[in-house]
Amino acid sequence: MKRTLFLLIAFLFLPTMMVQAQTAVTLQSLDVELWPDYDREAVLVLLTGALPADTALPATLTFPLPEGTDFNVAAHFTPQGNLTDQGITPQVTDNQVTFTTPNLRFRVEYYQPYAASNTQRSFTFSWQSDMAIEQMNVTLQQPFAATEVNTVPPASNVVEGQDGLTYHVLPSHAVAAGDSYNLEVGYTMSVATLTVDFLVQDEEDVPILDAVPVQDEETAFDWPTLLIGLGVLILVGTAVWYIINQRNASQSRRSAKPKPQRARKQPAKKTAVAAPKPSSTKANFCHQCGESLQATDKFCRNCGTKVKDFS
Repeated sequence: MKRTLFLLIAFLFLPTMMVQAQTAVTLQSLDVELWPDYDREAVLVLLTGALPADTALPATLTFPLPEGTDFNVAAHFTPQGNLTDQGITPQVTDNQVTFTTPNLRFRVEYYQPYAASNTQRSFTFSWQSDMAIEQMNVTLQQPFAATEVNTVPPASNVVEGQDGLTYHVLPSHAVAAGDSYNLEVGYTMSVATLTVDFLVQDEEDVPILDAVPVQDEETAFDWPTLLIGLGVLILVGTAVWYIINQRNASQSRRSAKPKPQRARKQPAKKTAVAAPKPSSTKANFCHQCGESLQATDKFCRNCGTKVKDFS
């Protein structure tokens, strides 16, 4: 009888025990980012969590949602670090969302309303869950046009991000399962400007900041056209230089080769005609004594008689 009663009690409480076992999940870390007046007049809440390395996957998680939440997405990080919502079908009910993640890292995004009175804005981020968190990190992104930002508890550090915005970093701490965490935020919005408008607009449209004015399109110098024109001029100049260089080189090659020349007719050599020797008109013998005479003798060498000239 006692054994039957024990089995009956165990059978009745077994579903409850299984549910508790499923929901008793511990988060290794949870990064909470609060972006009020980012892209709408509400608070964008980004929850990026990580499960311990020994967690059995896939893991089913349940996150609390504030009253009036506009749920956005539940996603997971692939082993390559890419964020995707493929394979996740979140079940959104009153004040909570349940989803199953196939990987250790995941994200939940939703919009939380805030209270507005004239230029004053305020909201409270609250967390209470059956999940234990080994380390919770909370960061508040100060709206671009916000001033006099106050947080309770106070921030441990205020830093400027790479995007030019101011971030209030709250102290990190652990949150046990079932415990609650509350952060109260209040600030002044003197100008109704969303942060996303500041991030995407030109410098001349940025309020408050001493932005350098941008030239009007009519007076701005058209640098692209100038660069294109210079490029065309360089190409044309290069082409002209190449053509001239090739032409000069061709002319140099042609001038280096000797031109064929017609052979000049050599004037006929004149044959020198020997002038006839003057015939001697003088006698070869003396007419007086018969002695032989030379051509230059005017008198006989023997008898002295004058040589006769027969010319």
